[in-house]
Amino acid sequence: MLLDKLINVIATPNKVSPGITAKENKKYYLEVENYDWVKATDNILGLETFFHRLRERNILGVIAKYSKKGKFLDAGCGTGLILRHLPKDSLGVDINPRNIIKANGHAMGRRVRVADLEKLDLKETFNNIICTEVIEHFLDPGVVTHNLYKSLRKGGILIGTVPGRSPLWRLRFLSSTRPREPYHYYFSRAEIGSLLEKAGFKIISLTHKIFAMEIVFVAEK
Repeated sequence: MLLDKLINVIATPNKVSPGITAKENKKYYLEVENYDWVKATDNILGLETFFHRLRERNILGVIAKYSKKGKFLDAGCGTGLILRHLPKDSLGVDINPRNIIKANGHAMGRRVRVADLEKLDLKETFNNIICTEVIEHFLDPGVVTHNLYKSLRKGGILIGTVPGRSPLWRLRFLSSTRPREPYHYYFSRAEIGSLLEKAGFKIISLTHKIFAMEIVFVAEK
């Protein structure tokens, strides 16, 4: 599509710290990252806050449209920005122990636990998996999408987002003072579509949102 071609010409460059390893990348989330997305949307003004407010509203609309009856997993739930809106018996998992503590407060009544999406081995499966602004942080995202596929029931729905390659992301430094993650990938629609299909998913919807800052995907097992 013309929009995809235009974005690729002026795209935000992908951020990779020189020589970063998967172990070093993971260490950042285990020991450093301490950002609260819920409080950011409530209290702080700026480009990144505006983005999180819009993505929260957008994904809730997509969940209402495409989700199925049954159990929900929020994979990479962070501090509970989306999890707090899911049914009370939903499970949220995140590798960051500080996020889990905050999610316990923001998403009261939901189950939360520490889990690594690269080694995800839950004893239960789900009708719906939500995975927003998570996949872009992994050096090998195919491992994550494979594990999400295994955790989804037959006919289940995966709903998520990744950052698109919008040039607006170049302004991100103006709106956040937290330490920068060592690895952050900006996807094209073709890239995220291919990644999901390789994991076994059938693409239902793949759409640019928020001035192409975000790609919203819906896929079925």
